[in-house]
Parts: sequence; C-alpha cells; structure tokens
Amino acid sequence: MNAQEVWEVPVVDALERDRTLVVTVSDGRVAVVPPPGEGFYLPAQSVWQLHEAIRAAAIIATKANNGRAAV
Repeated sequence: MNAQEVWEVPVVDALERDRTLVVTVSDGRVAVVPPPGEGFYLPAQSVWQLHEAIRAAAIIATKANNGRAAV
C-alpha cells in the first residue's frame, strides 16, 4: 500500500485521550477505521482533515475502479 493510500486523522475519545481515525483505500473501496472504543470527538481541525482524507481516498478508489463505485 502506498503512503498516499492511508490517512490518519487525530481524534479524542470519551476519556479525553488522543486517538487516531484511519482512512484507507483497499481494493478500490474506502475504509474508515475508528480508534478502539465506542466513540470519539473530532476537534474542528480534524473535521477538515477527515474531509480531505475521504475525498482523496474516494479519488483513488474511483481511479482503481475505472470510474465506477465499488460495492
């Protein structure tokens, strides 16, 4: 997997610990992998990082599928 196919977005869990949300592309599909635990908070800057990560991953996934969405 290339470096540009994995994005890490900083988040904070319910106990105020710093965690990482991972966005990745595999087999032409975008995966959003949450940190361990039930939930997390996105600091304002992380919302923009998540947006950019998902957008970039979607572009790569679309190219991998010749412009078709993977299911």
